[in-house]
Parts: sequence; C-alpha cells; structure tokens
Amino acid sequence: MVEPSPRQSWRRTSVIVALSAVTVGAVVTAAAALSGAGVCAAPVLDPDLPAGPPDDVCVHLVRTLAERVGLATAALTVIITLTFIGLSRLATERNSEVPDRAASS
Repeated sequence: MVEPSPRQSWRRTSVIVALSAVTVGAVVTAAAALSGAGVCAAPVLDPDLPAGPPDDVCVHLVRTLAERVGLATAALTVIITLTFIGLSRLATERNSEVPDRAASS
C-alpha cells in the first residue's frame, strides 16, 4: 500500500475537518432557528383563535443568535476534531516506538 505524502495527508485532513465543521454548524444553525422561531408569535389565551403575527425584532434576534450558535459549534467542532486527530497520531507514533516485548524475549 502506498503511503500518501505528508502534503496530501494534510490537505485531506483539512478538507475533512472543514466539511465536518460546516455540516455541524449548518445543522445546529437550522435547528436553533427552527426551535426558536415559534416563540416569536404573539401568545393567544383562546386555543380556537389563531396566533398573532410574529414580531420582526424577535425573529431577527432568534436568527442572529442561531447563526452565532452555529458558528461557535463549527469552531468547537474544528478544535475537537483536530484534538482527536493529534491524540490518535501521538498514540500511533508511541506504539511504533515501543518495541514488542514478545519479540525481544
């Protein structure tokens, strides 16, 4: 099996990390926007009456906060993914440096 060059490995890793961060950030943004959008309608005490129109300021606030939560989640996804990649490479390097005790006896 041919080992990829370090440059190709770095590019592949950065593409995977970027795609995972964008995906997680987009899903969290959409979920936060959808879950918070219902609170902006004017409450009605009688369930037979339709709810009032949503407040524009509330909708804008929910959308802005959802975008911020999505960006923060994307950034944390990058940090956590790179931490796991670094730890796995560190463990792989340590396993290759430790001689096999069964082979030496």
